[in-house]
Amino acid sequence: MRDAEELLTQWGRWSRQQVGVPRCTSPSYVLMRDNVEQMDSLPAACITDEEAIMVDQIVARMAKRYPKTAECVVIFYRSDRTLAEVGRIVGEPRLKVREYLIAAKGYVEAYMEMGVAA
Repeated sequence: MRDAEELLTQWGRWSRQQVGVPRCTSPSYVLMRDNVEQMDSLPAACITDEEAIMVDQIVARMAKRYPKTAECVVIFYRSDRTLAEVGRIVGEPRLKVREYLIAAKGYVEAYMEMGVAA
């Protein structure tokens, strides 16, 4: 089983690469998009759709209880920004953003442990 940091990193890549659930309404566009080689500088996401959706659900639960933590997670992992850049966006110092991200990793790990135990 992967650790929370790896899952969050791969989830961020997955969400930026528009894989998984299509974000468009045209089936023709989906077929064209999926069959054209993309020139993306990011490495491909190494996560299954099921794992990515699980992380999405965990972050959504986090947002209900700890909105600032979830906001930092989304900005940091989906946009690949530095801690200082995330801090400027959310109005917090860099070290506070770091604390939020550490707490988020613990939150994700706890949910993963609950899923394994169930």
